[in-house]
Amino acid sequence: MQIAPATVQALADLFAQGATNKAAVRALGIDKDTAARYRARLGFGPAKQPTPANRSTLTLAEKWQTYVRPVEGDHMEWTGRRRNNGGTMVFTHHSREYTARSVAFYVRTGRKPVGKVTAECEYPGCVAPQCVEDDPGRTRSRGQYAAVVGLATPLTECTNGHSTAEHRRYDRDGRPYCAACHAATDARRKAAA
Repeated sequence: MQIAPATVQALADLFAQGATNKAAVRALGIDKDTAARYRARLGFGPAKQPTPANRSTLTLAEKWQTYVRPVEGDHMEWTGRRRNNGGTMVFTHHSREYTARSVAFYVRTGRKPVGKVTAECEYPGCVAPQCVEDDPGRTRSRGQYAAVVGLATPLTECTNGHSTAEHRRYDRDGRPYCAACHAATDARRKAAA
């Protein structure tokens, strides 16, 4: 559908003011396909959608911050909701559930964590960004500790043949273990219960 130059100008003005295609359709009496086509022709990207009334204007990090409280020694305590299945600290942001520690990790690093995020300090339930680590970071730092205290091992496989390059993890005290064997033991224990 071709539209008059005056309508094109009115459409450009509306788009410049942030109007959606739907608003342009209502204001100018054109169809939605024409509005979309002219939005692209005129070089306007998608209109910013208004924040729904029930949706928070806070960023993910800002919302996380509303649920933490600083405590002694630069640690942080979670004041928000916990899941019933074990007390995992969680909150909802824009209809999606997040764990407190995964967001703390994101706050510190600017990236999503890989695997489970745990606190590496001794403060119970700590969610301070500087105290949490994801699987690769935890394995790396605990591996360095194991080397310092003399617990590192040159083995390339565990006793069950799992590659240590892929499956080696470390306890807090630096003792190495096989994650694959650990998972298999957990599965057997849960099946027996």
